[in-house]
Amino acid sequence: MPAVSKGDGMRGLAVFISDIRNCKSKEAEIKRINKELANIRSKFKGDKALDGYSKKKYVCKLLFIFLLGHDIDFGHMEAVNLLSSNKYTEKQIGYLFISVLVNSNSELIRLINNAIKNDLASRNPTFMCLALHCIANVGSREMAEAFASEVPRVLVAGDTMDSVKQSAALCLLRLYKTSPDLVPMGEWTSRVVHLLNDQHMGVVTAAVSLITCLCKKNPDDFKTCVSLAVSRLSRIVSSASTDLQDYTYYFVPAPWLSVKLLRLLQSYPPPEDAAVKGRLVECLETILNKAQEPPKSKKVQHSNAKNAILFEAISLIIHYDSEPNLLVRACNQLGQFLQHRETNLRYLALESMCTLASSEFSHEAVKTHIETVINALKTERDVSVRQRGG
Repeated sequence: MPAVSKGDGMRGLAVFISDIRNCKSKEAEIKRINKELANIRSKFKGDKALDGYSKKKYVCKLLFIFLLGHDIDFGHMEAVNLLSSNKYTEKQIGYLFISVLVNSNSELIRLINNAIKNDLASRNPTFMCLALHCIANVGSREMAEAFASEVPRVLVAGDTMDSVKQSAALCLLRLYKTSPDLVPMGEWTSRVVHLLNDQHMGVVTAAVSLITCLCKKNPDDFKTCVSLAVSRLSRIVSSASTDLQDYTYYFVPAPWLSVKLLRLLQSYPPPEDAAVKGRLVECLETILNKAQEPPKSKKVQHSNAKNAILFEAISLIIHYDSEPNLLVRACNQLGQFLQHRETNLRYLALESMCTLASSEFSHEAVKTHIETVINALKTERDVSVRQRGG
């Protein structure tokens, strides 16, 4: 029997997993699993009421058996019962089982929905997050019908904690992707846009993902996001890596959020407000300038993060097709990548160069790199890059 630490919450589970790992054959594994299933079934059907810990342990074992590829046809009710527990670990295992093993046609859906509604109304941030994660993980049309109007209220409520806002935004994104017709647009939409000003960067990142998806179908409802996105982008681009210490990745401040903001801006035409447009042009110039600076780290993660922002900025410049100076600078930057040792960079540079060639402002600049492209293609080993260049 393996040594199990005293702090381990479920010693029986650890022993069972160890037994399975020590099985010498598939037959031995099936025999051990069948023995365990018979034991769990007898415990669930027994006269003695099980406490929360025992239910959690047995439901966990059923989950493990399911993940090994075996069918599970009981234990669902016990998992649902765990949802009413006030202990985080018990409730968490209940939600995990439901997310993985309960289908949308189950007779238990009404009970599950009631438990989720109770947790969303509890104002306990931990329980609210578990409920939101379950809604998103199941993500069925039935879930959307039950909670598509409730999740936006949680998202924009003034007293909602940051962790819950983040989960609510991503949950709503999931529901919108699966059942867009069931997510009602309303007064909450303008309040979601203002989450771009939130102090918590995680909330902003989740909100940008949500708005980018929503604005594709309803651009007018979210057009005020442009100025807020430019403002947030400007703060990130002009900040030192120490300013956003918790969100700096290999000396690059908030790279994922920067890429998302640049992608969101590609859903709209250039800003009409001269001040906003000027600020955005400054941001794009700063990104192009930083691309010319010596790297602050030799690690590939640094160059990947830096180049991700650069290519998204170039995509935005191409999308606007209205700033000759930026288009020419973007073209010259791409020209430098054509002979880069990294295959992916050569491919992306050629891809963007093809789009730039159709712009009247950068057409001539692209021509100056034709010889480089031809020479590169002669020696290019990667077939996908040759096809892109052709």
